[in-house]
Amino acid sequence: MQIREIECFQAIMTAGTMTRAAQMLGISQPAVSNTISTLEHRLGFQLFLRKSGRLQPTPEAMIFYEDAQRLLEAVVRANEAATRLRQGESGHLTISAFPGVSIKFLPDLISRFLATRENVKIRLLSRSSHILIEQLPSQMFDIAVAEKPSQFVGVDAEQFTYRCHCIMAPDHPLAKQELLTPRNLDGVPFAALFRDHMTTYQIARAFSDAKAHWNVVLEAQYFASLIEFVRSGNAVALVDPINRQGLDEELVSIPFKPSIQYQIGVLTPQDKPVSKVAAAFLALMKTELSKNAMIS
Repeated sequence: MQIREIECFQAIMTAGTMTRAAQMLGISQPAVSNTISTLEHRLGFQLFLRKSGRLQPTPEAMIFYEDAQRLLEAVVRANEAATRLRQGESGHLTISAFPGVSIKFLPDLISRFLATRENVKIRLLSRSSHILIEQLPSQMFDIAVAEKPSQFVGVDAEQFTYRCHCIMAPDHPLAKQELLTPRNLDGVPFAALFRDHMTTYQIARAFSDAKAHWNVVLEAQYFASLIEFVRSGNAVALVDPINRQGLDEELVSIPFKPSIQYQIGVLTPQDKPVSKVAAAFLALMKTELSKNAMIS
């Protein structure tokens, strides 16, 4: 059976005549007649009897009509689902990201994204960047956000680079400065990430070149830990705008020279097609990430 045949059958059941059914469907009356004849041949039984110029449904037609209605309703639902999928308004999405963006940045962005997409379901996985590297071959994600994007293979990656600022409590002695350098921070208690982090090497080099003492009193794995430590003590830290987002409203942020750069990448598997919903979220995320990124 063809959907068009079922639609013609439904139209006749509703309108009562082939002429009116043809008007409803926007086709000719002979086309409706031929379509119904074809459907009756496929079914193996007669659907209508002519009586007093009208078409009278047979008992078999009345029984078949219930199933035909359900079929057409299913087609409508399928078309609506296809439209939502085509427009990126339906589907499932798995995002794997390092903690710095999965704590605040991504939840806020996902909330905005889902506000107009009630049929989209998102799974957010928080993984360290080195764990993401190990999981890449399994392609267990649609989108990943990781540090050190140049280390990733088998993915399409777009890199975003940020300049770190020096953060401190509002009552810190240096909080009124417009620009800070290693000389200004000579001996000042400092919170930093572990020594294998991309920013740590840059900061150490900057202090060494300036012949200033880099007084690291806390080493931590995540920027969020540095931010909380700075908030509750007299130390300072260098943090990028993405990891800092929403976590340090009470803290002072001051430009630091020389530039300490921090890179993250948005990754998608090379061998896995990007769905419509993933493409829509990617576009939104890249727009947000670009706002504070350095221009190459």
